[in-house]
Amino acid sequence: MSLLDTSTPVSATSVTDAPRTWSFTDRTTGELMSVTCLRGCQLNHDHEAATPTDPDDIWCQSFRKNVTLPINENGAPEEFRVLSITTNVLPFSKTLAYRLPHVSIEMIDDCWIEGLDPDGLETVINTLAERLDSMREAHAELIRARAEYRARLAQ
Repeated sequence: MSLLDTSTPVSATSVTDAPRTWSFTDRTTGELMSVTCLRGCQLNHDHEAATPTDPDDIWCQSFRKNVTLPINENGAPEEFRVLSITTNVLPFSKTLAYRLPHVSIEMIDDCWIEGLDPDGLETVINTLAERLDSMREAHAELIRARAEYRARLAQ
């Protein structure tokens, strides 16, 4: 069963859709508990609503389109997901900070920075922006170096 709700597509960037509210039965206590999803939650919660569930197993998530790059890890380029971003809420988490919306970044396939609050996300953005500036400098240097190299070969 897929956790992605394909019957009612939800845009990860939509802010006008009302969050879904649903209920589930706590597996331990038998208590009926109510959940209001994160706005834009793209998960299908039908299974949790239909069967007794541990509250720790409840989460909401919105995600954006994956991007891949050909990365050479073992001698041949292979497509890996890079910089995937999910927004998450774990409403019954034992970690109180996870009960609020937070972001996780998959730097590369299955290597995550998790639980970022706005300040943490800003730190990652600033770090990546510095690396991007460095890559732009390397790009300009590469253009110059190739032009010089080609000019020498043409002589």
